[in-house]
Amino acid sequence: MILRRPEDGTRLLIPQPSHALLSGQMMEAWGAPGFARPDPATEVTLAAGQHDIAWLSWETAPTLNAETGLPHDFTQLGAAVHAPMWVKGVEMARAAWGLWPALLISLHGTRIYTQYMDPERLPPHDQSAIRHNAAREDALQADWIAKLGTRPEQVERNSALVAVTDALSLALCFADPDKAGEAPMEDGSTRKMKLVRQGTARWSLDPWPFRDRSLTVRCEAIRLPAETRWFDEETMRRDLRNMAWSTLAETLIPA
Repeated sequence: MILRRPEDGTRLLIPQPSHALLSGQMMEAWGAPGFARPDPATEVTLAAGQHDIAWLSWETAPTLNAETGLPHDFTQLGAAVHAPMWVKGVEMARAAWGLWPALLISLHGTRIYTQYMDPERLPPHDQSAIRHNAAREDALQADWIAKLGTRPEQVERNSALVAVTDALSLALCFADPDKAGEAPMEDGSTRKMKLVRQGTARWSLDPWPFRDRSLTVRCEAIRLPAETRWFDEETMRRDLRNMAWSTLAETLIPA
């Protein structure tokens, strides 16, 4: 779950798989001259749009943060909670879609635990969960890369594309332009993405990675009054199941 800070008296709750749909829409539109392109495009686009499949079960029964009275933001949960979920998510991807999507989703989990976290600064139970995840996923990744017969640079490029579309989606969902990430370029370099808010639900992006001159991405989210708080987890879960959803739409334009 992503908790967007309140704006105009309301707060948005965006499930992780819903945020991932924005990544998939970006990947489908990706391909301006000079930028690395997904290859194979269909499988990479699918992986981008499903990169948070690991969170499906948690999102059906989110846990309550007693301090805030809201569902836990995914950043508030430790690796001991979500590393086992990543294992199951990769298994589901492998069974449902085959090697390329499963490999890229697995690599995205590895990126989270090696680049977005510092295991040495985490509690022992989180460190243990990360080690267990790495032992399993490293072996699977090596096996699947060998079976695909792909080049390391192709795997790295596709993984980086999933990562940058994830970062851009998170930046939009959190309304935090500093999260925009870096894009892989055709020549092997990377470019830092600069996202600037231009108004309500409108952002400029530099450099511009998409084929068309603007892109609007959409997902579904739960919109709450900003003062909403819960004191009981089961009540929160019931209320969330019964709430109406609304469309989050964000438009990107070149700088």
